[in-house]
Amino acid sequence: MKHTSHTHTCMYVLSIVSIFSLFVKIQMSRFKCGGIALGVSRSHILCDGHSFWHFMVSWAECARGEPISLPPIHNRSLLKIDNPSLEKAVIHLDHIEDEDNHVGQGGSIKSNTFLFTKDMVETLKRQAGGANTTYEVICAHIWRHTTKAREHLDDHKKVGFVSVVNMRERIDPPLGKGYFGNALMLTIAIATAGELKEENLVVSAQRIHRSICGCNSDTLHSWLHWVEIYGGDAILERGLPNGARIGTSSSHNFPIFKLNFGWGKPLACRIPSMNDVGTIVFFPSGDILGDIDVLLTLPTHVMHRLESDDMFFNP
Repeated sequence: MKHTSHTHTCMYVLSIVSIFSLFVKIQMSRFKCGGIALGVSRSHILCDGHSFWHFMVSWAECARGEPISLPPIHNRSLLKIDNPSLEKAVIHLDHIEDEDNHVGQGGSIKSNTFLFTKDMVETLKRQAGGANTTYEVICAHIWRHTTKAREHLDDHKKVGFVSVVNMRERIDPPLGKGYFGNALMLTIAIATAGELKEENLVVSAQRIHRSICGCNSDTLHSWLHWVEIYGGDAILERGLPNGARIGTSSSHNFPIFKLNFGWGKPLACRIPSMNDVGTIVFFPSGDILGDIDVLLTLPTHVMHRLESDDMFFNP
């Protein structure tokens, strides 16, 4: 029997589903109004966000009877370290503790979703001189205003912004966009609270830009040597949000609206629970191309001050 490309597509999806079943839970809910919610949770052991959405889009393509648009690359040797070295094991993540009790005032936290319209994004990019990416200017804007909202934070305290960087096309030779697994680095931009309060958006955006530009083949290999020798706990300890460090865990460029199982594109994508203070999640908005939904979790008292900050909403 001769297999067609569609047969190969289905075999790929089914094989990945069998692996996903160990690390992923999927639930579909139907509502009386006719709507459908597809809930998915997955372990980061299996893959990063880029590969997760790669799988989801491929699954939807298979459901529509179409070939996979981006074939997966499963070659694990591409990131293999044969001889881990203590001398080469380096991670460029300064350890910033939150000494100011970032939760405080009863310990409550609050999550909210903010719409950054295409016009708002273009305004921010003009204010930043036009040289920075959408990601960099939005993150710098959030970083500055959440720091200002922590009104009791001493000006000399260090604060950080953590970016999760996709390394697939940043190393030489590139892994390829279809590399399936984890191909990430965490990087941190650092400033004092006083600097962020006083400097303009150009300077803050450049801090984030420089931290991302530092992610290359050399830093990734140093990172991999570290993981092989010491494990990943120190990286998570230094890179996860903690109030003094805020950071992103997704991208507005994820192909969420390509997720069409045959009944049309999604209306929206959300995370039902965000419990880590300082976590920022980006999703493209379903209404207008270029609009971005930003999900953010902060201590309740800090969130209230941010919500009353007119300059945050009208840059």
